[in-house]
Amino acid sequence: MATKPINRFTVAESNNLQVYENYSSEQINCNDANAHEGTSWGTGSDGPAKSIIIVPYTGTGSGEQITINLKVNGSYGDNIIVEFDNLPLTIDNLLIDRVKITSAGGGSTAEVFTLLSFH
Repeated sequence: MATKPINRFTVAESNNLQVYENYSSEQINCNDANAHEGTSWGTGSDGPAKSIIIVPYTGTGSGEQITINLKVNGSYGDNIIVEFDNLPLTIDNLLIDRVKITSAGGGSTAEVFTLLSFH
C-alpha cells in the first residue's frame, strides 16, 4: 500500500502559501508622541501589504495605548487604538499602503516596534 506524502497541498492551499514569499521587516522608533511612518514598502516593486504584524521590540509601555493608522487606497483611515499589553498584533485581509504608529512614550521610555509586512 502506497503512503501519501505529508507535503501534499490542494491548489487553493498552495496558492495561499505564496502570500508569504515576499516580505519586509523594519523597526519603527517611537521616541516621542509624534506619528512615525513605516517606509520600507509601498514605493518599490513590493506593492501594498496583504498582511502586517506589529511586534514590540523594546519599551516599557505596559498599560499604555498606541495608535495605529493604516493607509489604504491612498488615504489614512481612522485611528486604531491598541493596548501595549495586547501586542503582537496581526492585521490582514486588506491591501495596506503604509502604517503609522504613535506611542505615548518619550525620552527614556521610547518604544521600538518591529513591523513585518507580507506582500
